[in-house]
Amino acid sequence: MIPLILKKLVPLPRIPQMRNAVFVGPHPDDIEIGAGGTAHRLVAAGARVTFVICTDGGCGSTDPSMTPEKLSAIRTAEAKAAAERIGASEVRFLGFPDGGTYSEWDLALRLAGVIAEIRPDIVFGPDPDLPSECHPDHLRTAQAVRTAVFLTAVPNVLTRNGIPFDQDLYYRTASPSLAYFYTHRPNRRIGLGKSDLEAKNAAILCHKSQFPLGSAEWKSLSAYLRLRQTGLGLPIFRSQAEAFFTLSPAHQHCFPEVLKF
Repeated sequence: MIPLILKKLVPLPRIPQMRNAVFVGPHPDDIEIGAGGTAHRLVAAGARVTFVICTDGGCGSTDPSMTPEKLSAIRTAEAKAAAERIGASEVRFLGFPDGGTYSEWDLALRLAGVIAEIRPDIVFGPDPDLPSECHPDHLRTAQAVRTAVFLTAVPNVLTRNGIPFDQDLYYRTASPSLAYFYTHRPNRRIGLGKSDLEAKNAAILCHKSQFPLGSAEWKSLSAYLRLRQTGLGLPIFRSQAEAFFTLSPAHQHCFPEVLKF
């Protein structure tokens, strides 16, 4: 009873109503795989959507002739094409070394700068508590997203960390909600229409260095996504869906009951 009352008093974010969204991916392709259909649905509803890619993608190949520098350039071009296919207003590249050494705190500061500038309604990123996740870039990005959203919640925290912000914009807008994709604990499901699914698949296929059309990699990924999205859609009576663990600003600090929603 108490969790239901709390959920009514402090509701979860209503993703379809968001008008300004930032999607953060560890690598080129992660946003499209984890939340591409939802990003397209928001664009179609008139929202401003910004993609932020944390690493350069320079290690996403087993080809011995492919250097990190060459692959980074290829994947940057692929990411731009994919973002255009989704309809994102902008795609930003932070350029941290894929598979390399960098500080989670430094990444959080860079992300906080983007969030403070754009001041979105919601920020999407990987779930920082996914039990099976082993990829260091995903783990650092997920935690950095969570930290960055907190850093932008208080103006003195921004000032103390040297993050510029527009005071007028800050006080006219609320702190952003959080939505985690690649999650094992969804509390929001977004039904996907035909155009959302087409845009998502087309955007993933823009990443030709990772998923060439007709390749075993693409067949495996597309089968997995179709199966997963079908299972996620069943509880909301949709043929396919994406799902997220969401937190409103009120849930982001000292609110353990949110895990029960």
